[in-house]
Amino acid sequence: MDNQRKLIRLEVKDFLEIKLVDEVAKTIKAAADNFTLMGICFTSQQEWKKGQVLLIDYFMPSELDSVKLKISVVWSELIDSEKGYFCGGEIGEIEDTKQDKFASYYFQRLKERFF
Repeated sequence: MDNQRKLIRLEVKDFLEIKLVDEVAKTIKAAADNFTLMGICFTSQQEWKKGQVLLIDYFMPSELDSVKLKISVVWSELIDSEKGYFCGGEIGEIEDTKQDKFASYYFQRLKERFF
């Protein structure tokens, strides 16, 4: 199978708070496993279904800030009952006022990895 990713995936353990668009009062805590400027893979005890739209508050530790993302779940699979589900989502929207900060965070992590 040909890897069609256009951006390098960066391994992280960043903190996430996730809300289903239709249920914004219920927040699920999760951890990002890797991300690019186009998508996120994360681990969650909550099962998410392909096609669901999620609102994610993504904490960027080095920025001491978070950015709100809207993603569409592309896939989700159960790892085991202890770890929960491993999910992948495509980023559809990034909080307008923090798009540059999120991009800077990504490029900072790239520099840490390669230089």
